[in-house]
Amino acid sequence: MRKLFVLLLVVVLFPIDARESKRQPQNLAGEVSVPAEPFHHELKAFTDYKQRIEARGQKIAEQGVLIETLDGGEKLAEHNSDTPFNPASVTKLATSFAALSKFGPDYRFRTDFLADGNIDPARRLLAGDLVVDGSNDPMFSQASVQEVARALTGAGISRVSGALRISGSFTYFATGYHDRLQPDTSASKLLAGLRRSGIRVDGGYSFGERSGTPLLTHYSDQLVRILLFQNAHSSNPVAEVVGAAVGGPAQIQSLLINNVGIPQSDVYISRASGLDFNRITPDGALKVLRALIAALDRYSLKPEDIMPVAGVDSGTLRSRFSDDNARGAIVAKTGTLARDGGVSTLVGIAHTRAGGTLLFAVFDSDGSVRNYRRLQDTLLEEVIAEEGGGVAASRLTDALADFAADSIVQVHYRAGQSPASDRSAD
Repeated sequence: MRKLFVLLLVVVLFPIDARESKRQPQNLAGEVSVPAEPFHHELKAFTDYKQRIEARGQKIAEQGVLIETLDGGEKLAEHNSDTPFNPASVTKLATSFAALSKFGPDYRFRTDFLADGNIDPARRLLAGDLVVDGSNDPMFSQASVQEVARALTGAGISRVSGALRISGSFTYFATGYHDRLQPDTSASKLLAGLRRSGIRVDGGYSFGERSGTPLLTHYSDQLVRILLFQNAHSSNPVAEVVGAAVGGPAQIQSLLINNVGIPQSDVYISRASGLDFNRITPDGALKVLRALIAALDRYSLKPEDIMPVAGVDSGTLRSRFSDDNARGAIVAKTGTLARDGGVSTLVGIAHTRAGGTLLFAVFDSDGSVRNYRRLQDTLLEEVIAEEGGGVAASRLTDALADFAADSIVQVHYRAGQSPASDRSAD
């Protein structure tokens, strides 16, 4: 009888012990090695989620879900994890990874201003063209124009007799949330911004080569802050310009295949913002997230430095996961498309008391975006509850509440000084 009791005790406790043995201590750098064959344990929350999908008349075959531990050693929910879906704006995580990999978090985009003509300080006149040489600054705005105008005034220029000549890759942020950014729109908005800031340009705008005397260089905010704004507000224009800076969609896709290890058949990137037609599997999305976490860790940064904290940060996740049990416990990126049958996606990190750090990818398609968001919220709130409750991320304050640019203007020429050579601005 005693042997039988011990045997029953082992049988009852073994699944618990086996599961807990998979939950090794780990950090967001993913330093715990990934087991060859992940341990499977399906959460009740996921079972309920599938039932809700079917109860609402949606096709479970059109959805993809993967929830697993940070090290990938335990899968807590899996459905169509190897099926490519449209990630929508979750694509911005891949764009963020590409930008961090190429530039690093402290990188600043530069925009040079040059005088191609003679400067007459007495008349405060540039007799020639004001040349703008851009390098894909995704957030050059009216505040940037005002900084530039003050420096131009210091250089003895308040009027340009020639044109505003655009060289290189220049985008004015105020072009707004359009599908495509047009050079003429950016040029006309910069011209209007200069005029509002007291710089008169007689000759309109044109496009041409870089030439002239360097006047000043405008350096953008640091990349890490730009990416936080991009991902929290899901800004398509910012992501498109950042994507162009890293080499375009084809380069981002190549990086995911060659550096992240996503099979070529599992990923397709056509737009850096996630607009239009893109594809990735839930498994591929978590590979991107892990690579992003590791890249940030190399600079002693956390995911919430470039991704919004749900229920805390301004943007697409401000009003989601805001109850006491989940607020601050989820750091994620949303994706939404009305086209392609209706797409709602959510990829990110859930911090739980019992389960530790979990990664999740939820791809819902062919249905109501609003309904899918509610289903996603319920799923993850129940996951957090089932895993012992939520643990807040490193901050519970809105990092974008008073988002003021920390740009820099370097002046190369002032009125009365000898003109510097073009090379001195490098």
